[in-house]
Amino acid sequence: MSTQQHVDKLSSYLKSHKLSDGTPDKSGSSTSRKQLLSRGASGSAGKAQTASTSSPGSARRPSDSRNTTKTSTLRMHLAKKLCIQNMPDEILLRVFSFLNAGALLLAATVCKKWYSLAHDNYLWRLQYRIHVELGGLDKLEKKAPHVPPEGDLAPGYWQKQAISRLVAARNNRIPKILKSRDCGTCMPVHLQQGVTALGVKWFVCLVEGNNIKEHNFPANDAIYSKFSYSLRWYDLSFPPIRSIRYIRLYGVTPVFYGRDGLPIKNGPRTRSLMQTIELSWSKLRDRTPDVQDSLVNVYFMEEGFFVAVWKDGGELAFINCAVHNHHLLQRSVLGSSTTCFPHLVPSHLKDDISRDPGLSRYDCMISLRSHRKFFFEEYTSCKGASRDSIVNDLASFEAFTNWRAAETEFYLRWKTDLFKGEFKDVFIVDAVLLDDFRKVFWSISAPSKLVPMALSEARALVQNGQIWGGTNLPFVFRPPKDPRSFEAGQNCWCFEASNSLGKITGKVVWDEERERYQVFQVYFHITTKLINSH
Repeated sequence: MSTQQHVDKLSSYLKSHKLSDGTPDKSGSSTSRKQLLSRGASGSAGKAQTASTSSPGSARRPSDSRNTTKTSTLRMHLAKKLCIQNMPDEILLRVFSFLNAGALLLAATVCKKWYSLAHDNYLWRLQYRIHVELGGLDKLEKKAPHVPPEGDLAPGYWQKQAISRLVAARNNRIPKILKSRDCGTCMPVHLQQGVTALGVKWFVCLVEGNNIKEHNFPANDAIYSKFSYSLRWYDLSFPPIRSIRYIRLYGVTPVFYGRDGLPIKNGPRTRSLMQTIELSWSKLRDRTPDVQDSLVNVYFMEEGFFVAVWKDGGELAFINCAVHNHHLLQRSVLGSSTTCFPHLVPSHLKDDISRDPGLSRYDCMISLRSHRKFFFEEYTSCKGASRDSIVNDLASFEAFTNWRAAETEFYLRWKTDLFKGEFKDVFIVDAVLLDDFRKVFWSISAPSKLVPMALSEARALVQNGQIWGGTNLPFVFRPPKDPRSFEAGQNCWCFEASNSLGKITGKVVWDEERERYQVFQVYFHITTKLINSH
């Protein structure tokens, strides 16, 4: 409907509801009607009647009665007719023109009428001009200004143009952020600054039943390290753990940015699905907790997740997740709300040098850390794997077997809104396996813990001279002061961390002479599915 048609319709509406001053008041009293009729019948009687009505204590004047009636009728009319739902579209469009893009999308959820008006091309043409034309995107991307097609534009045309241009400009910033890489770790140098510049936040979505209801919680902590991010969620309004079926990790990124390049607050955002794991309380309850203390039981899940349940009450206490920095920005931004960013393995040149079947030499990096402190870090080259080393569709790569000194303790701290705690002999494993072209072949970030080594395995290590007096050790490693501690498995442990494409294993012993841990016999076990994709 055009603007002139709206004006004509509004004018006719006001004329039909206008109260005329010359119209007799139908709701007046019978006394006033009799007074008006008696004036034409007799002049003297009319004068007497006029005098009686003007005397104190007599009935109200007719003019006062008409004014009161018109006022009450107008109030009833305003109460019934004049509300925001019945306002003309031109007035609502004028009001909506003062809103930003986020407020427009929020107003579109009120009702069908507001949905239609909030997607009007006039409003989004203003947003396109503010953020694209005046924002300098055309000049920055060296593109000619957008020219719309002739004729009537489809509803939502300028909204689609504005959002698509801004999303494309945001995504084009990612390669520039990831261009510089560390020579040692091959991780992006400016990843943390890029996450801040793009305004990326991580949300965990707790899904009840079969997608019946979703509960979204932003990460309370996002702790950066050179290999991964540690994300933590703790909230008093978590839904009952018995009703949770899935845990989904989303990267949430703004669409609109200011001229300074920083995201606009309270603007529209896009979601990128990163991980989905299944949570079954019936199965979790039957499991032995991987870690526990006096307050919570902790269970290690897939893909770097671990959840904690209160011992008193059996409800969800907190959720932690370790997310590796490899492809982190792409996974957090370039996916959709239903599909993950494709984690593609880079193509490789054919190896025509080696005649033996198998995989050639690889570089690897491994670190054991807490949220903020590194306990162990090693950069080394691992030997290639042959077909003989494949067991259960896992090919084993030997990272190192000699001793590597670690810190004097392993721990992982946790906290909620009300409590804090610390788990002993628990840590996060970060590892990267690089191929011949210094490209990331496999990466992992997952929780792990020290598990006492089997007594038979520990005795075999002693007999082979690999611990406690062996000839191939880089230093004199004395046996423990108390032999019973070795028999009880208190001085020799194993650890393991895994994801969907492989796992990493290693051994740890306590060096009483130097009062620190020693790490040795670290192996990578990669699935043949990943290897065959090259």
